[in-house]
Amino acid sequence: MTKIKCGLEIHGYINVENKTKLFCNCSIDENAKPNTNICPICTAMPGSKPMLPNKGAVDKIIAIALMLDCKINKRMLFQRKHYSWPDLPSGYQRTISGSYSNPVGINGKFLGIRIADIHLEEDPARWDPITGEVDYNRSGTPLVEIVTEPDFKSTDELRNWLKSLLTALSYIKAIDKNAGVKADTNVSIEPNFNRVEVKNVNSFSNIVKAAEYEILRQQEELKEGKKIEQQTRAFDEKNNKTLFMRSKEQAADYMFIPEPDLPAIKLDDDYIEKIRKTLPEKPDEKIKRLIKEYKLKKDDAFVLCSDIALSELFERVTKKVSPEIAVRWLRFELLRVLNYHKKEIEEVKLDEKNLIELLLLIENKKITEATAKKMIEKLVEKPFDVKKYVKENKLESISDKGELEKLCKDVIKNNKNVVDDYKSGKKEALNYLVGQVMRATKGKASPKELNEIFKKLIS
Repeated sequence: MTKIKCGLEIHGYINVENKTKLFCNCSIDENAKPNTNICPICTAMPGSKPMLPNKGAVDKIIAIALMLDCKINKRMLFQRKHYSWPDLPSGYQRTISGSYSNPVGINGKFLGIRIADIHLEEDPARWDPITGEVDYNRSGTPLVEIVTEPDFKSTDELRNWLKSLLTALSYIKAIDKNAGVKADTNVSIEPNFNRVEVKNVNSFSNIVKAAEYEILRQQEELKEGKKIEQQTRAFDEKNNKTLFMRSKEQAADYMFIPEPDLPAIKLDDDYIEKIRKTLPEKPDEKIKRLIKEYKLKKDDAFVLCSDIALSELFERVTKKVSPEIAVRWLRFELLRVLNYHKKEIEEVKLDEKNLIELLLLIENKKITEATAKKMIEKLVEKPFDVKKYVKENKLESISDKGELEKLCKDVIKNNKNVVDDYKSGKKEALNYLVGQVMRATKGKASPKELNEIFKKLIS
């Protein structure tokens, strides 16, 4: 099997609470009309000077670095990264990267993959190469860049790591998920491991596809006796292939110089520690703890911890409800309803007290699961008194075995052909018999209990 080396330079839009750009007070709004959220600073008008960087963006970049176990540098120095492109009105990008940089975070590690550095920079404008139009609304939006070492040994590892990274960053609301992410994907294979960079791949799935294609392309090149040259390529999303762009540029090609219009920013220990104390438990640590503390299966813990709001709701609910009931109804039924509505927990009016009352009714077998499924659908839409609703609509489950047996005997008497089918080995016939009782009770009987009664009566 061919040995590979793969590293990433991941770019994401930082989710700042005040929704303003990095060096000016212009609003960040993806839905705004072109060139409406702009000013002389973010359009690089002559004589304009940047404001000090957005404090919310600085706080968030430090939080990201801490979540990925990076060492925090206490001196932030912006540089000018020069290149000529229509989306860059000043001719340079302000960034904490480059030849003389002091990245915000260095020497980190996340799930076995080393993090080389994490830094902050501004986004260029949006340029349409077909029409030539430039929209400066995006110009100056704060970006995080996470640079890994070339530690990925397979595309499966790459795929799983990216999912886990996104989960970890969602715990601190670091990335604007609606704006998406993009990455420069660096791929090389043995024997020489000459690096090929695939630029600006615009989704996690495409990052993996680009790496998969590039590995195969390089293998074919070597089979034909060709040498893999260091180069930059683009990803053709339509055809799932990479295309040659140019020979790989070096850092010197960008002519990095310190930004003279911005002072160095000094970070003290108290400031960093204050941010550290706001960080939540990391997803991988939370998964291990839930498995140990609540005796959960690994898959259940993984799903719960994929959303910090869901995992925290689970832990609060289990103070009143058994973990077995809580995990089953939160992982499967609640997520089913949320996915149907394309909503997240924080976007719906789910009353925690009502939810606990519903789960207690299930746990104590006061209502059937069929009834509970319909009720949880209603709870997601709006809160209501669960006990009162059950009583007013006469939804209490029928638990009297004598009454259930009588109903089952009536169904057996009126469906002799179906009973004979069951006796002859057609197991699905039992479902029909159970369904008849469920219809008669309007779903207020337990299918599991009915199955047991029918088997006993028929035998």
